[in-house]
Amino acid sequence: MKNKIFAYTVLGLNVIAAWVSWWVLAGAIYGRMRHIWLYPILVFSFWGIVFTLSAIFVKNRKYFYASILAGAIGYPIFFGLSLSIAGVAIAVLLFILTENRTKKEIARGIKIDFYHLVSHTLKFFVTAICIVIAVAYYFSITEKPTPTPTFLETKTLEMEMDWGLKAAGFVLPEDKKKLVDEIANNVTVNEFLSKNFVKPGIDENMAAVGSILPGGPTDTTKIIGDATAVKIQEEMLSKAKSDLAKQLGVNVVGEQPMKEVLMAYIDKTERSFFEYSGTDKFYIPIILAFGIFLTARILGTAVDIFLGLLILGIIKLLRTFGVVEVNREQKEVAVIEYSV
Repeated sequence: MKNKIFAYTVLGLNVIAAWVSWWVLAGAIYGRMRHIWLYPILVFSFWGIVFTLSAIFVKNRKYFYASILAGAIGYPIFFGLSLSIAGVAIAVLLFILTENRTKKEIARGIKIDFYHLVSHTLKFFVTAICIVIAVAYYFSITEKPTPTPTFLETKTLEMEMDWGLKAAGFVLPEDKKKLVDEIANNVTVNEFLSKNFVKPGIDENMAAVGSILPGGPTDTTKIIGDATAVKIQEEMLSKAKSDLAKQLGVNVVGEQPMKEVLMAYIDKTERSFFEYSGTDKFYIPIILAFGIFLTARILGTAVDIFLGLLILGIIKLLRTFGVVEVNREQKEVAVIEYSV
């Protein structure tokens, strides 16, 4: 009785998790929530847990397939009837193939390796979900042109920028790594330019002036020099921001994080290229959707490692309390009679 109740429970949770996931995903894509990565990760993680448990412990495939289809029905309710349903169709197919292969692994195994089963099931589940996310995002741009997808794009660009800065930190020389660290830590434009370009130049010039004065700098010359240095620093900082804005072709505000300025430049460069080539209407949505897929898949890789350990812990608890059981039975095995 415990096994039957457990099986029906995970099948029901599989449907509920799917519907909640579509609802949260729609809110993230169309800008109806703030934490556009956190909430989808949480709900899809929960779905991944119940999907994996149902794929392993529910024997009746008709019930399993019914729960998958019932979960898929929720997608058009939150996204509407559109071609993006193709992504869900692909995901459903991958779910069925994943369950089929999982059952084959269980059937032919002398010893059930739960680690392998969980890892295999989660890997394909995450890939299927990432496909749905990318396809849904693509059609949210092409079919419903609203400003909200740009919000998701900005967050994705920010994450890619962080990874790019981390990668740059490995290849740049030591004297340049501190610049990368400052940008990654959201240093403002004023702080970045003043510390690395304006102030070193002023210090060098003031030292040169002091060295040519007879007898060295006096208290009076120091006061005059300090006041002059402050004025020069303000003028140099203003000119540095103006030059940076002209060079990058984006607005530069002193209190703005330097990372945002670089993100705006990258975004402007990409859009300018596609607008110039006249192919932006076709290629930009595809490229953005592919970027979303890669971002989601990288996040999924990190998440499913944690989920795998969590699911293994849940399975151990279920076996400890007798909710699920693993029995042994004798089977006849076909072997080849070799003559040599």
